[in-house]
Amino acid sequence: MRSFYASGFHGTTVDAILAASGVPKGSFYHHFGSKDAFGLAVLARYMQMQLDALATWSDDETLSTTEKLTGYFDALTQAFVRSGFQRACLAGKFSTELAADSEPFRASLGAALDGWHGALSALVRAGQERGDVRDDRSADELAHSVLALIQGAFVIALSARDTRALEAVGASFGPLIQPRV
Repeated sequence: MRSFYASGFHGTTVDAILAASGVPKGSFYHHFGSKDAFGLAVLARYMQMQLDALATWSDDETLSTTEKLTGYFDALTQAFVRSGFQRACLAGKFSTELAADSEPFRASLGAALDGWHGALSALVRAGQERGDVRDDRSADELAHSVLALIQGAFVIALSARDTRALEAVGASFGPLIQPRV
């Protein structure tokens, strides 16, 4: 994953992957068959990590929905800052680099982002049922907004190498999802 963050998919060679992992070339090709297959496996692992991180916050019944979203986003932000503004969202990085030209990656990225959206939608829907999330917009619509805010904030922060966009988005979840008074 580190090599893809550092150099992108196209800039990462199989030799670089082998050097970083210590895996022999024959084993790599026997298990994955190609760099593309490896990249798709890395994407799947990354997305599972994202869903697990979101579930950790979603499952905490002591928090409001706003606190869950903000806590999840703050954890992502802290990891990004600790990486020296290097490791934003691998799905976003792959999307900008590969989705337009590779149907297998576009399909996998689409499915991965749909899964992320689904998890956010379930969190928002549960908040609507508890009454701490507005119900004048659908959970799916609010989840699309949340996911777009997350992705956009990391793109801007990656380019600017500062946290202003991240801070603004972190502060926007409450006004976006809380019931109107």
